Amino acid sequence: MKWLGIGIVVLALAFWASWLWAGRELKPLDDIERQRAPGAFADLAGAKVHYRLTGPEGAPIIVLVHGFSTPSFIFDQNAAALREAGFRVLQFDHLGRGWSDRPKAKYDADFYDWELLSLLDKLGIDKPAGFVGLSMGGPIVAEFAVRHPERVQRVFLFVPAGLDVSGTDGFQASLLRTPVIGDWLWRMVGLNTVAGDPQYDESSLDPASRLQGDIREQMKYKGYGRALLSTFRNFHMSGRDETWRALAATGIPVSAVFGDADPTIPLSSAARLASLVSDAQIMVLEAGDHGLNYKRHREVNETLTDWFIADPVWFPVIDAEAEYDDDTGAWMPSASGDETTSPQPQRRIRREPTGIDCESSRIRTRRCR
Repeated sequence: MKWLGIGIVVLALAFWASWLWAGRELKPLDDIERQRAPGAFADLAGAKVHYRLTGPEGAPIIVLVHGFSTPSFIFDQNAAALREAGFRVLQFDHLGRGWSDRPKAKYDADFYDWELLSLLDKLGIDKPAGFVGLSMGGPIVAEFAVRHPERVQRVFLFVPAGLDVSGTDGFQASLLRTPVIGDWLWRMVGLNTVAGDPQYDESSLDPASRLQGDIREQMKYKGYGRALLSTFRNFHMSGRDETWRALAATGIPVSAVFGDADPTIPLSSAARLASLVSDAQIMVLEAGDHGLNYKRHREVNETLTDWFIADPVWFPVIDAEAEYDDDTGAWMPSASGDETTSPQPQRRIRREPTGIDCESSRIRTRRCR
């Protein structure tokens, strides 16, 4: 019995020593380090959130909500297209990611709703905005729209979680949810798994279609791994059917893009979303994986921008024969005398065909090559 007790103590010490050794190079994310960050910081209650607000002032605002592990630069190609289309764009790093603080907290649905609502209030964004949710950002946006429908004009989803998600069940997932053991496993191998995700192998991509930042940079600071593990344990990534049904009940327009080669979000998610949000416009991109929003940005950006341009509140439909007067900055009605309303001048963009070949499917999606 004595030797058993000694063995347990030795094992516990070895466990603790390996934990400390694995985190020996982690450093705090302080104000000195934050000087390297682009953009600005918003002071929420007890935490700083890193954000970038770009594009023409006074234009409709589109809020980009990223997913589980990659910060807001994952949207850079999409943000550029939205700005070019005349929108004002908000990108921000979730707490625990990127250049934002890493508070010790329960990262659940209530946490992410508080984070998003607090950030919008801090920045004075109180009019209905467009929201883009990527992966985990999908159910975050959906939940936000259900709780605050008066703040949401339209929703666009890239490969949204909250439906069918790979890797959230099984023995390994159960171990990670187990206190102490899961914490140790996550620190030993979890972050290396995230950094080594095949999604981030961009050797075959041209520079313009790669991530416009280094995902490993955020891993140098204390609290990143803890935030991800808390999210994994407390934010349900799959089976959020009630959230999607509630979103449908709000009547907020929804559009989504899935990829049929996505190892994280199976294609079955597209069918489930179609059944839960019956009016959603859904597109399936052939050979699209979980990074299709930036890897295939040339193909999906027009779908993204057109979805928000189509909103009649932001951009009323004008007389097809009306002409824009550069001197007065107004649209002049056609000779028929029909009155017309004026969209923002920067909306005058010549659009070239995308070359994407789309076919309708049984689940009311478009399958695109």
